[in-house]
Amino acid sequence: MNRHEYIQQIIKSLTWLSTEVSVSNSMNFTDINVHSENFYRDLLNLAFDYELVNINILDQNAAAIDLGDEKNSIAIQITSTSGLVKTTHTVTKFIDKKLYQKYGRLIILNIGEKVDHRASKVGDASAYELDTKSDIWGIKELSAKINNLPTPRLKQVCDFLNEELHMKPVGAVPKNVSTIINLIELISDEEHPEVGNGCLEEPFPTEKIYKRFADHSVFLEKEYLTLYQDYGAVLDSVEKEADISPVKLRRAAQHLKSFSDSVLTECNADPKVAINKIVEYFTNALQSKGCGFDTGAVEFYIIKQLIMCNVFPNKEASNG
Repeated sequence: MNRHEYIQQIIKSLTWLSTEVSVSNSMNFTDINVHSENFYRDLLNLAFDYELVNINILDQNAAAIDLGDEKNSIAIQITSTSGLVKTTHTVTKFIDKKLYQKYGRLIILNIGEKVDHRASKVGDASAYELDTKSDIWGIKELSAKINNLPTPRLKQVCDFLNEELHMKPVGAVPKNVSTIINLIELISDEEHPEVGNGCLEEPFPTEKIYKRFADHSVFLEKEYLTLYQDYGAVLDSVEKEADISPVKLRRAAQHLKSFSDSVLTECNADPKVAINKIVEYFTNALQSKGCGFDTGAVEFYIIKQLIMCNVFPNKEASNG
């Protein structure tokens, strides 16, 4: 899986657990809250290199917090109750027991449904105040923080969640399929700088291959037929069955027309050099977005669009 797939699986796992907690609490099945303490201890330690321990096991008097990391000066309460009354009670206990002397920061992790507070601070300014914006985390906030982790760590978190929650990872989409989908999404992005600059020439396939690029027709035919064996059916399936709108497909074609024509001009009308340059451009773009890719799938998509006259749109002037 790539970075995007890891974070999607992580969000799915955490959201599932949050829903499980909310439903269990609504039916007065609160055992899940107790088990959640050690689960989130291990998750947070893995994700953020904390050294949290379960305070409830070590110190029954530390009622305001569940997890503590003295080295990083962080205390965490795991709760499924998100009301202001609960938050105020927690902070009051934290102050009464002078836990702020040991832990410089208190975080309330809401594992059910988080509710935002109007008050920006809760507590006593002379002792300790909790910032309700940055120190109350819900699943959304936790997921956002995890999303900033490097990809190898995301994989570790994903594996941990799958193991602990007994969730089956989403079946990996074959790389050739995901490459074409990601490529179409990339090219059809409405923020793409070439939006609206597509060429309007009508396609003339026979003139394209055998007249305009006569000197390279053997190469283009051979490349197309060779790649078609591996990618032809894949592209047909993606265009028919994937959740890609006709608008995106049309937009991708228009963007390719304008972009490829400028590349062809830079390459002195040599389609072989231009195709390599276009493939390199899009593989670099996919890589920069953290997408795994199959170079052959990119090359086939570009050549297929050439055949359809969406790459190197026909001009009156011919090459060779």
